Amino acid sequence: MRGQDAALFSDQNANNGLLSPIAVSATPDEHLYALARAFTASRRRLTTHLDASLFANPGLDIMLFLFAEGQGGRAVTTNACCAAAGVPRTTALRWVKLLQERGLIDGSDDITDRRVTMLALSDRARQNIRTWLTDITVVP
Repeated sequence: MRGQDAALFSDQNANNGLLSPIAVSATPDEHLYALARAFTASRRRLTTHLDASLFANPGLDIMLFLFAEGQGGRAVTTNACCAAAGVPRTTALRWVKLLQERGLIDGSDDITDRRVTMLALSDRARQNIRTWLTDITVVP
């Protein structure tokens, strides 16, 4: 994930302004990863119609990003998480700290570059996001 722009996350499932269909996947969680990406992309597009400051939810954006991009528990750079939050970096870092204090995300040093902090959802948070995404897929 290092070096990738968070815009890829929010736009990769976009197709002429419409969400791409969520494909049937090889693993049980693939559709949930796609749903997390689609949900975030949809929220980003809402800001083209309404004031973005009304809908900022950096905690949710960070957790959805970590869920989708941190498949299998892989860690993602702090910089990528901050970009995905869609708010100023200082605000995103405050949210990262809060989420760490609440035990929702874990941080560790990158083994190749100790200046970089890697983030991942805690097992509990990953399960909670998985459950929530599953719940909203069955809403009539």
